[in-house]
Amino acid sequence: MKKKRWFTFFGILMAIFLWSALLYRYHPEKIVGMIGINNGYIASFLIALFGEAATFSFISVYPAIITLAAGGLNPIALGIIAGLGMTAGNMLYYYLGYRGKEVLTEKYEHKIDRLLRWMEKEPCWIIQLVIFLYVAFTPLPNNLLTVACGVADHRWKRLLPPLIIGNIVLCTYVSYFAVLGIKIF
Repeated sequence: MKKKRWFTFFGILMAIFLWSALLYRYHPEKIVGMIGINNGYIASFLIALFGEAATFSFISVYPAIITLAAGGLNPIALGIIAGLGMTAGNMLYYYLGYRGKEVLTEKYEHKIDRLLRWMEKEPCWIIQLVIFLYVAFTPLPNNLLTVACGVADHRWKRLLPPLIIGNIVLCTYVSYFAVLGIKIF
């Protein structure tokens, strides 16, 4: 187990080093110029999709959004496209939670029962507000939330609107802060 932790640690460290070296060597505008504007939007969608679909991957969504926004892509369009990609990746975890609830151990059944009781007690708009606030304003992974909603049989039609809006808001303000940071420095 310790070997796996060290491998993960060095993998993340290597990804940070490579990303920093790339940004040191090439300015974000040059990166966007090399891949093109339209390809930048496609890349943001794919990076967001695979970055959210693979929890422990070396694909990080936020540095890519920051780089593409600083490189000149429209922050609103970038936020919408990356937010939709993140939502698609999150929904994979919802599906896994929905289909995998039978294999839960007794250790987690109590927590899921508590969540179910809370969700049954609260009105739908409160649950949607909590989902939106969690997704849009916390740096925590959405996968935990979407798996829990899947296990708790929360309807995907009720999960999807606050998840989409929250991811779009998050990606949009990350891209705006990147543009603002470039202007300041």
